[in-house]
Amino acid sequence: MLPNSMSTIERIVLLPAALLTALSGPATATTIFASGQNLIPGDPGIPAGQPGHDDSRENYVYAINTQTGVATPVSPVTSGLPAAFGGTTGQDLIGFKNGDLVRLDPTTASQSTIGSNGLSSTSFEILPDGRAFTVPFNDDFDTQQLHEVDPTDATSITVSASPTEIGDAIDLSAGNVRGTARPFLISLGAVGNTLYGIDLDTNSLIALDPDTGRAGLVGSVGAVGNVTNGAVTYAGFSALTGVDETGDGQFDALFGAVNFARENGETERLGGIARYDLSDGSWDLVGTNPGIIFFGMGSSPVPEPSGLMFLGLTMMSQCFRRRRSTPE
Repeated sequence: MLPNSMSTIERIVLLPAALLTALSGPATATTIFASGQNLIPGDPGIPAGQPGHDDSRENYVYAINTQTGVATPVSPVTSGLPAAFGGTTGQDLIGFKNGDLVRLDPTTASQSTIGSNGLSSTSFEILPDGRAFTVPFNDDFDTQQLHEVDPTDATSITVSASPTEIGDAIDLSAGNVRGTARPFLISLGAVGNTLYGIDLDTNSLIALDPDTGRAGLVGSVGAVGNVTNGAVTYAGFSALTGVDETGDGQFDALFGAVNFARENGETERLGGIARYDLSDGSWDLVGTNPGIIFFGMGSSPVPEPSGLMFLGLTMMSQCFRRRRSTPE
C-alpha cells in the first residue's frame, strides 16, 4: 500500500514500482523438461525369477530446477519419449524422434505428431525467434551438417554447405588430417544466436552458426570429458538446452546432462545437471539425481508479460492522463 500522506504526484511516480513488484512476485528458478529413466534396484533377497529380484526401469518426463538441479517426475510412467526437445516462446514442448516432430504434454506424456521429415537425429533446439534446428545422421552415421526444421510441419533444409563441416572443425582444432573425425553430435542447445552440441566421439563442445551452419570448437578437443573430480570421471553427456536465466526472453545459459560417474572401475547413474562455461567448454555440476539418466532436454524462454501486467500498465497510463487534465 502507498502511504495516505503522499501527494498525487508522488503516488503516480511510485505506482509503477509498487505495481511491478506486486505483479511479478519473487524470482523463481527456470524449469527444464527432460525425458529420463529411473533405475529401481532389485532385491537380492528375493529368489531369481521372482518379481522384485531383478532391476526395473521407469521412464518419465521430468521437471528440473536449474538452481538446484533436482529432477521431479511430472508425468505418469511412460515410454517412447523423444530423445530431443525444444521449447517455444508459447511454452510448448516440441520433441524430435525417428524423423517425426511431435508436440508433447509434459504432465501426461501424450504426444501429437506435427509432421515428418525422415531425418534420424538425437539433437533438436528451437531459438526464441522460432527457428528450429537439428544435426541428423548421414549415410556414414556421422552428424556433420546443420539442418533447419520448420516447427509447423517438420520440413527441413540443409544450412551448412560442407558435408563434413563439424568433422573438419574438430580436425582443425586437433591438428589432424582432414577426414579423421567421425563426429556424433548427440544434442543441441542455444545461447544467444549460437547453437551448441556435444560430440560424443571426442567429448568436445561444438558451436554452430544457425545462419551459415559454420562449426567451431569451444575450448580444446575433449574439453567436456576432461572435467574430473579427483578420481571421479564423468560420461553420458546426452542432452543440452538453452535456459533463459535473466527473464529477457532469450537463452543466456547452457545446461546439460551428465549421466554417469566412474570411480575405481565402478560406474553409477549420476543424473547430473551441468551448467556450461562457454569460454572453454568446461562445466560445473548444479545438482545430481542418483539412479536417473536423461535422454533429451528442452526449456522455453520466459513468456511475454501477462495480461495482468498489461492491465497494470494501462491503469498507470490512465492515471497520468487524468493527472495532466486536472486543474491545479
